[in-house]
Amino acid sequence: MPIEINNVSYIYAEGTPFESVALKNINWNIDEGSMWVILGKTGSGKTTLIQTLNGLLIPKTGEIIIDGLSTKNQKTDIKKIREKIGMVFQYPESQFFLPTVLEELMFAPKNFNKNISPNKLYSILNLIGLNKNFLNRNPFALSGGEMRRVAIASVLSYDPKYIIFDEPTVGLDYDGRKKIWKIIDELKKLGKTIIIITHWLDELIPFKPNILHIHNHEISYIGTFDNFILLGEDELRKKNIVFSEKLKLYYCSLKNNIKLEKLFQY
Repeated sequence: MPIEINNVSYIYAEGTPFESVALKNINWNIDEGSMWVILGKTGSGKTTLIQTLNGLLIPKTGEIIIDGLSTKNQKTDIKKIREKIGMVFQYPESQFFLPTVLEELMFAPKNFNKNISPNKLYSILNLIGLNKNFLNRNPFALSGGEMRRVAIASVLSYDPKYIIFDEPTVGLDYDGRKKIWKIIDELKKLGKTIIIITHWLDELIPFKPNILHIHNHEISYIGTFDNFILLGEDELRKKNIVFSEKLKLYYCSLKNNIKLEKLFQY
């Protein structure tokens, strides 16, 4: 079953002098196994939207339904929804609070009453490109790229169907970004539903995800990656998209029906 976002609006501090609209009339269906990127300038409502998906925020108008479970229904066990949706935050150190990588990886399965075998643990480490020697290390003593990968592993440990990445490559060098995208590619091949918030659209050319663009707290575009790029440089700049040289090359290849996929692979 898909994720359904039906006519969702969200207002912070409603009814006070500090009232602020974050989302307006959002309608969006996310099919299992699909890949989406959420775009929009800072403050447009992207983070608020993903926080409604796992019940961190409950919209007063509209409804979020995850595999038939409504976040708004008071009879819904919100823990069952959070077990389905994994979130990798922008700064992974904000997710860590235990002294070893092993304890970090075991925390979520224990919280969700799930058993994780040593073989499963090692397969997750292999997927993120780390060996078992990392299990006894302090997560706060790792490099930025290693911390990011351990954060992903801590989410994979309880095997959620849907995984949300908030700016997954921010602050990383080219090699670090490449490793993160390879992990995401593997998860896509495994059939995970993936949702990414980012400002850097050119990094997603190899995946061609579906696009959800938010402007002034409303959806301004929903559709395919290629059709979004074909809106052209002027229109994308209005949507606060950095039209890099890489995007220009890809745009030209689409306009002239030239296949350049190999140039955009990691």
